[in-house]
Amino acid sequence: MAKPKNKKVIDTSKLKLSELKKEVYQLAQVKTTKKLKVLRSEFTSLDFRRKASWQTALTALKGDESFEEWRSNPSKKYKEIFKEIDEASKEHEINLENTKKAFQNLKDSIQELDQLTNDTKEESRGLTQEKIVTIPISMPEKNPNQPN
Repeated sequence: MAKPKNKKVIDTSKLKLSELKKEVYQLAQVKTTKKLKVLRSEFTSLDFRRKASWQTALTALKGDESFEEWRSNPSKKYKEIFKEIDEASKEHEINLENTKKAFQNLKDSIQELDQLTNDTKEESRGLTQEKIVTIPISMPEKNPNQPN
């Protein structure tokens, strides 16, 4: 099987260790081996005191880069698939946003109903409690000239 012409072969054996480190750190956008190991789980088992580990890391990071290049210019067959995926993803995002809005409206309605329930309970408590009502009555004044 023939290799594609645009495929890059990574020859890291000619690079010095310092050059390897520099390139790996640049591609990974980190500054320490600890952060590098956190970045990718496959790097946790590598011993970065050895050149072979740096070569492995560089190959893995370059592989990511070449995939992104291929993703930006895939064959016609894959372009159609990626287009469908993008459309489905956008539709999913719209549906998710609509669902979030519906749940927010539901939450607001529940809060309104809770408030109405509390108000009604307070009102019913007020109606069922005995209250002493005082009504001021004005009595006519007694006239000394009138008999009882």
